[in-house]
Amino acid sequence: MFNQLIEKEIENSTTGLSDLNNEIFGSSYMRKIYFKRLARDFRSLYYLLKHFKMKEFFDFFYTKTLVPTGEGSQALFYRLGLSRLIQKYPDRVPLPRFFEMETTTVCNKRCFICEYIYWPEGEQIKRHMSIEEFKHVIGQFPVIRWANLTGEGSSFLNKDYTLMLKYLWEKHRTSIWLVDHLSDVTIETLEEKVFPYIHGLYVSMDAATKQTYESIKIGCKFENVVNNLKSITEYKRRKWTPFPHLSFRYVILKENMHEMALFLDLLNSIAKPSEWGGSSSYVEFTGLLYFPEIYPHYVSEIPRHIIDGLLKRRGGVEFLFSHAEELRNPPIECCNAWMEPYIMMPGYVLPCCAVLMSNRRPFLRKYSFGNVFEKDFKEIWRNEYYSRFRRMIVDPCAPVPKICVGCRAYRTQHRIKEYGIWDVHEQMDHKQCGS
Repeated sequence: MFNQLIEKEIENSTTGLSDLNNEIFGSSYMRKIYFKRLARDFRSLYYLLKHFKMKEFFDFFYTKTLVPTGEGSQALFYRLGLSRLIQKYPDRVPLPRFFEMETTTVCNKRCFICEYIYWPEGEQIKRHMSIEEFKHVIGQFPVIRWANLTGEGSSFLNKDYTLMLKYLWEKHRTSIWLVDHLSDVTIETLEEKVFPYIHGLYVSMDAATKQTYESIKIGCKFENVVNNLKSITEYKRRKWTPFPHLSFRYVILKENMHEMALFLDLLNSIAKPSEWGGSSSYVEFTGLLYFPEIYPHYVSEIPRHIIDGLLKRRGGVEFLFSHAEELRNPPIECCNAWMEPYIMMPGYVLPCCAVLMSNRRPFLRKYSFGNVFEKDFKEIWRNEYYSRFRRMIVDPCAPVPKICVGCRAYRTQHRIKEYGIWDVHEQMDHKQCGS
């Protein structure tokens, strides 16, 4: 049944479909929002200058301009033409100065949309990364300007997690961004051991009421999250600081669609839109990264009355859609995410985080580019597999690398249909452009 549904979507997919945000809001409104965000970022940059935090200033500016797709990025230089240059010369992309890393595969929650609870016994070792292992990985990057330390586990269960934040900050003064549900951590821990070292925090929160929230994020406490949000905004008022920028990731499901507009109301009742932070502070209504076990919860198209309800809330906290309707995703040759490597426990290098939530850990280990505990990252980045992958991903007339098949952020079906799939473990000839 699942395969038939996927095949039907592949058959119905076409190139050139409009982006959902442009379709709903209009391109002129989207440009206006983008420039408003840039203006808010300048206020955050001024704050750093005012407090003589020069290294932070440059890394924060780097995040907004040169981080391709990660949390907090505005991708300004890519919008100004850098993307076209990179797609033309992918072999010349330098060693990344940004990455994402999984620091634990341990979790005490049972969120029904998370692959964690569907892992077969023994398929993935469940343990924390140690601070010594973390230092070993960090030592392989001569320069780090941006990092996101988030994975499939619950980060704050790792006793070394806050030590990792402190170490990365003290060694590189890098711009650090996190994703967390904020249910396990106290405001005291955040203020003392987290906020001094980060620029932004994405809160994973998929409902507006206690009943719906706790039925999805089983084991999380709605009151803990709401109280933490109130305490964080109070901390920012007390310190007169825009940091950390607070954003929200709301995964769209059949079970929570009806609360999307209520979620905006909830946030607006906690703080003014300007108090959440800078350009990164908005609600990201995100399409479900599904796999067979959770496909029944997947929403392929958001009903118009839901969107109309959201539009009535414009004027409060901003919101946008991220790969919310799969057929409106851009084609994979437009992808920049491959520039932002993801290091999966324990040490496997993947092209990005989008391939992660797919409930296929053995597959990802097999098709990873290497392991940072076996080879240095610089050697992995320059190996033939990774180099060929970079050339192939941006070529509209090339097969789709197997690790990217089924990507939920970019469309792959049109290229698979025309040019097939490239499997590094099966060296095969493929149809070339124009053949």
